[in-house]
Amino acid sequence: MPMPLEPPAFDDQVITARYPFLPQAKSAIRSHMEMNNIEFDALVEMDWLEAVRVRARVRLVESIVNKEIDSTQSIDIHTPYGQMIECLSFLYAMVTVCASFDERLLARWAEGESSRADQLWGTIETSTSFENLARTYIADIRLNNSGHWEIPMIDFIEICPKISGSYWRLPNRPVSNGWVTLSPSKSENSQERLSRLIKERIREQLITDCRQRMEIMDEEFAGKMAEEVGRILGLLQHQASSEVSFTSADEEDWPPCMREITTQLAQSVNVNHVGRVFLASISRVIGLSVEEAQSFFASAPDYSAETTLYQLNHVYEHEYTPAGCPKLQINACCPVSRGDVHSSLCNQEWMDHPLKYLRARQRSKHREEQEKKSTAVDSNQTPQ
Repeated sequence: MPMPLEPPAFDDQVITARYPFLPQAKSAIRSHMEMNNIEFDALVEMDWLEAVRVRARVRLVESIVNKEIDSTQSIDIHTPYGQMIECLSFLYAMVTVCASFDERLLARWAEGESSRADQLWGTIETSTSFENLARTYIADIRLNNSGHWEIPMIDFIEICPKISGSYWRLPNRPVSNGWVTLSPSKSENSQERLSRLIKERIREQLITDCRQRMEIMDEEFAGKMAEEVGRILGLLQHQASSEVSFTSADEEDWPPCMREITTQLAQSVNVNHVGRVFLASISRVIGLSVEEAQSFFASAPDYSAETTLYQLNHVYEHEYTPAGCPKLQINACCPVSRGDVHSSLCNQEWMDHPLKYLRARQRSKHREEQEKKSTAVDSNQTPQ
C-alpha cells in the first residue's frame, strides 16, 4: 500500500529537527527559511550559513564512507538555532545530491539517511512515540497481546522482498486474519524489526523526492552547486574504486544481470533476495571461491561478514543453480530491455538463461582465438 495520505501531525520542533526526512518536517524547513529570510542561493553563498553546509557535508560523507551511520548529533536540537541547522543541513544535502544528477550518490545518501532513521527509531523507549512516527509510513500498525508489533500483510508483502534474510519471507512469519507479526529474533526486538521495514519506505520516499527535484532543477542553480557536487562525487568515486576489486579473469564474459548486480552492490544499492542468491550461485558455477564471492557483497548496506559467509557456504554446499532469465526479469534483476541494440545476445529467442549467455560468449571467444591462430599460421606459411 502507498504511504498514508495524511500522516500524524507533529507540533514538537525537536521531532522535525531530529527526523528532517519526515514529510511533516517540510513545513518546519520552510518556516526556518522564511523566518531567517533564506533563499536557496543563500544556502550556497552566505557566510553565516557555513554551519549548515558543514553539517550537510558530514551527513553526505557518512552516507558514502561509513558502514555504520552515526545516529548521534553534536548539535543541540532543543534550541531554535540547532533546529534550524539540522533541518537546513538536511535540505542542503538533498539539494547537493539532486544537483549531481548521479544515481550512485542518490542511492548512497538515501541509504545513509534511512539507516540513521532505522537506528534511532529502533531505540525509542516509548511505544506511543514510536507508533506516531511509524504511522507516517504505515497507516495500520498495532501491538498484539504479547507486545509484538503487527502490520497488514499487504504492506509486508510490498516491502519485505527488498530485505535479505529468511526472517523476511512471509512463510516464516506468523499471520493471523491478514496481520503479520514481527516477532523478535535473537538479534533484534519487535520494534527494531518494524523499524527495519519502515527504513525501506523512508529510503524509497527520499529517492522519489530527489528525482522529482532533479526534474525541475534550475541549470543556473546547479552550476552554483558545481564545486560542492564535485567534491562529494570525487569522494564517491574514490570510495567505489577502493571497494571494488573483481577477481574473475573472464569478467567480460559475465552476463549483464551479473554485472548489474555486482555494480549495484558496489554502489551500496540494496539488491533484493533473488539477486543475491543468483549472484552467489552463478559465482559458484563459474568457479569463484567463496571468499571471492563474498567480496561482491562487502559494500552492501546491510553487509555482515559472518552472515554473508554462512549464506554463501550454504549456496555452495547445496550447489544452487542460478535462476533463469524469466525469474530474474520478474524480480527486477535483469537490466536488459527487449530490443536493446546494445545487448543483441540477450535478445536472441533461445536466450533464456544466464549460463547460456556465458557459454555463447565462451564459444565466440574460442572461435575468435582459433581464427587468429589460423591467420597467424597462414601468414607464416606465405612464401617470401
